[in-house]
Amino acid sequence: MTKANWILIAAVFLGVFALTGFAQKTPDLSGTWIGKTEVPNVGTDEVTLVLKKVEKSYGGTISDNQAVINPNTEIKDVVIDGDKLSFMLSLADGNLITIKLTVASDKMTGQWEHPEGSTGAIELLRKK
Repeated sequence: MTKANWILIAAVFLGVFALTGFAQKTPDLSGTWIGKTEVPNVGTDEVTLVLKKVEKSYGGTISDNQAVINPNTEIKDVVIDGDKLSFMLSLADGNLITIKLTVASDKMTGQWEHPEGSTGAIELLRKK
């Protein structure tokens, strides 16, 4: 085989990988997500996350029905890595918590982490 044939085969091979989605594409997360979590000494808390595309990442707000979070609190330090989403937010008492989620279609699951060590599961579904 000639050098030109090898180059052609390599180009076709790379093209096939590119067309079949070899590079993972991040889904569009824009919209309203509603779900629940358990908060120590509070109980079940319904959470509403509103995400908006901002340049190469996301911004948005988060609220809850137990007043653990102030209404329409801005999320901070949003990081997206494939199907992983993480961000931080200030609670009504001023503490900063981290939320780490895994995205699967119209569902996000993961946990929140309080700086004092408590954690809790959280699940959010995209509002249709």
